[in-house]
Amino acid sequence: MNYLLSLNKKTVLILSFFFITFVFLGFFFKYFQTTLKNNDFLKISSSEFDIIKPKFSINSESQKIAVTANEGNFISENKILLKKNVIFKSKKFKIMSDEVVFDKKNLTASSTQKSKFFSKKTSIVSNGFEIVDNGNKINFNGKTVLIIK
Repeated sequence: MNYLLSLNKKTVLILSFFFITFVFLGFFFKYFQTTLKNNDFLKISSSEFDIIKPKFSINSESQKIAVTANEGNFISENKILLKKNVIFKSKKFKIMSDEVVFDKKNLTASSTQKSKFFSKKTSIVSNGFEIVDNGNKINFNGKTVLIIK
């Protein structure tokens, strides 16, 4: 009988233990690697912005405007620079831009970046905007294209 092919119970247990440990560690490391790739906490801890996915609202007598963005930085005690996918949305309209300064004390907002305004039958593309008077007035800045359907 070949000595290399003969295994006693102790050898089988040791080999089984190493095999199971190896398979378990492989699954553990694969899971850990996937978790690290998809973990938002790791992205947040190394970020360069103060607020993640900020949400505000501008409440006027006639409407409520919800303000959202992907990130924000405090400029001062009352002003916040909102960045990446900034959206102002009410029942009447929607404005999208990449950078907006929001004043939470005066409930105003302004942008010098390309902005898109949408309502039921009107679209406006401009080089910025201002929301003043608690959201009752919107001024568009720079080159502006108005499309009425």
